[in-house]
Amino acid sequence: MIYAECVECGDEYNARRRDLGYYTCLECGSKAAHRETARKARCSAPAYNKGGYMYITSMRMAKDVGR
Repeated sequence: MIYAECVECGDEYNARRRDLGYYTCLECGSKAAHRETARKARCSAPAYNKGGYMYITSMRMAKDVGR
């Protein structure tokens, strides 16, 4: 079996995962996903008429919404 090396911790992981575009092992990828989930939980995403959601991450972005 062919292995690839994780860019975060240096452990080996299955090369098929790298072929899918993931350059981290499952453990490091899971940690990054949890950090991103926690960051997005602090953001709000107002819905716009005929538009998609837009994450509002700062007061400056909140003041510029709809312009």
